[in-house]
Amino acid sequence: MRNNSVAGDGAILYGSSEINPYYSNLAAIGLTHDPASYTTVQRWMQWYIAHLNWPDKYGLYGTTYDYDYANGQETSRVSMDSTDSYAATFLSLAWSYYQTGDPSAQNYVKSIAYQLDSIGGVLIQTQQSDGLTWAKPDYQIKYLMDNCEAYRGLRDLAQVFAATGDSAKATFYNAAADSMLNGLNGMWMGNSWAVYKDALARLAAPNMGTWYADATSQVFPVLMGVVPASDPRSVQVYNNLNTAWPGWPTMSFNAQDPFPWILVGDAAIIMGDTTRATTFMQQIETKYVNQGFPWTFYCAEAGWFMRMNAYALGARPL
Repeated sequence: MRNNSVAGDGAILYGSSEINPYYSNLAAIGLTHDPASYTTVQRWMQWYIAHLNWPDKYGLYGTTYDYDYANGQETSRVSMDSTDSYAATFLSLAWSYYQTGDPSAQNYVKSIAYQLDSIGGVLIQTQQSDGLTWAKPDYQIKYLMDNCEAYRGLRDLAQVFAATGDSAKATFYNAAADSMLNGLNGMWMGNSWAVYKDALARLAAPNMGTWYADATSQVFPVLMGVVPASDPRSVQVYNNLNTAWPGWPTMSFNAQDPFPWILVGDAAIIMGDTTRATTFMQQIETKYVNQGFPWTFYCAEAGWFMRMNAYALGARPL
């Protein structure tokens, strides 16, 4: 992965000098679609497990910090962008890896059941009475994007435990996911999803002229399977996106944000919009694939790109 090399201990790097476990999880989920990359996936998972905090600075068990990387040395920043999304995407990675059907992959996922339960506990410990999670204990905002990922992570962890015979834990995490689903449904504002819910339970409507995080957040419910593509809310917000950003398939959003945002293309293909998805894919090929994947293509974008290709070829789920 150009600009996204793998360190000697298995860490998937963000650029060349950072380890952001959230981005690395997204990269590894994409790599589960490539049997030749299973070793890379497992080595990343082993890195993540080896770097769990017991506990972290908040008193939470099972979180991970960001790290600086230089000359083979990793230095913890003793901070992370979020506690919910980091945990959630690793849980989804575990299920994606298990779903490959590879015996070694399944045995490995079974072997880390205790740690997966602890990582699931990160979400449980920050889940509030409305079913939603704070971004992290000292940043009490309930983001739509984070909570969609957390919902997916909880549901995926329940599937891991169901597949490995622990029905009690499967039931427990499905119940937590059900509660989060109720909270997410409460973020619907009539014609759009709230970008976040604050500590006073106020909902923030999206400014669709702002690409990130407002416009991009709107595709997360369908992207994470919170609601199906056929749901009227999915149709509404996808139409809103196309109205506000008619040029997004040709990356008009680059005027505001330099990254490729491949996940929006993934959402388009889920929505059955083959025309825009095809145009977008052609742009990715021209700007990144044919140029050797220059920056701003990085590990998380690579993961979404692999998922988009796999989904277009019939792989389910995303």
